[in-house]
Amino acid sequence: MDIKSNFTNQVSKERISLGEKVPLINPLVIYVEVSSLCNLQCKFCPHYIAPERLHKQHMEYDVFKKIIDDCREFDQKLKLLRICGTGDATVNRKLKDMVQYAKKYDVAEKFEMITNGLLLKEPLVKILTSSLSRIIVSIEGLSDEDYEFFTMRKVKFNSIVEKVQTLHANKGDCTVHIKIHNRAVPTEEKKEIFLETFSPYCDEIYIENLVDLWPDTESSMGNDPVFRFENKEPREVKVCSQIFKTMQVNSDGRVMPCSIDWEAKNIIGDITQTSLLNIWNGKKMRDIRIKHLMGRRFEFSPCKDCTFNEYSDVDNLDQHSELILDKMVGSSNEESIVSA
Repeated sequence: MDIKSNFTNQVSKERISLGEKVPLINPLVIYVEVSSLCNLQCKFCPHYIAPERLHKQHMEYDVFKKIIDDCREFDQKLKLLRICGTGDATVNRKLKDMVQYAKKYDVAEKFEMITNGLLLKEPLVKILTSSLSRIIVSIEGLSDEDYEFFTMRKVKFNSIVEKVQTLHANKGDCTVHIKIHNRAVPTEEKKEIFLETFSPYCDEIYIENLVDLWPDTESSMGNDPVFRFENKEPREVKVCSQIFKTMQVNSDGRVMPCSIDWEAKNIIGDITQTSLLNIWNGKKMRDIRIKHLMGRRFEFSPCKDCTFNEYSDVDNLDQHSELILDKMVGSSNEESIVSA
């Protein structure tokens, strides 16, 4: 089997020229953490590295409903609404109601979810596939022993395969995307096994380079410095593109500029107190953006310790920073509008 021919790039090639468009009237992407609890404890995740520093709860249905209602206020439809976070969405029993509500109001061009797949049983699967445009399943190993090593949990690998088969059998128009990290398939033989096992039951399949994503954590599982989605070296980035195109809503309703702020250090608002549109255009978000544009990214947490842009993001705003700053502040004194 030709492995390369079976890879599907996870990064969309249909992208706007972000540097020419920002500041945007509303975000392109909203990430929603419907649960910060997880049934696995992967060694490269904060659930294993620093569980005592994680806020853990299920998102209430009314909070999720408020997110969707707020998205309906945007002038333009979201490019992507993604259910993801530090936990696994399927452990929230209200997930079925949530995805159906989001589907009803169609606030995004693409609506997807990331899951470890452990709870993908048929009643839930049928609702998910009829509501979502894509389901991404993260495979953590190719045997019971692999799962225990990487996730610290006893998992029957055959049950994972069966759940993926169930997902594919009920997928309808939903795209099934299967991925695994390269630490779980370190040899050509294991790559072949992965592809042979899952290729018949998915639309997209990918081997992702495992990188250290979470600021202020230390993991022994991160790979040598390499870009997450391609075998190339990471690049130096001064201006984060995430804060100009995304927001993350945590399970408790707090909002951050990006999905990597796992400790919620950059809280820019609370969905239970104000609208997403006001948060997007609010002073806290504006201050963070301007600090980045002024070259001050490495002065504050978690941005100074984050490597997401270097290792994972294909957008780069560095060469556009002066133009964007001029658009945002004009001839006014930049220093005077940025919080200390």
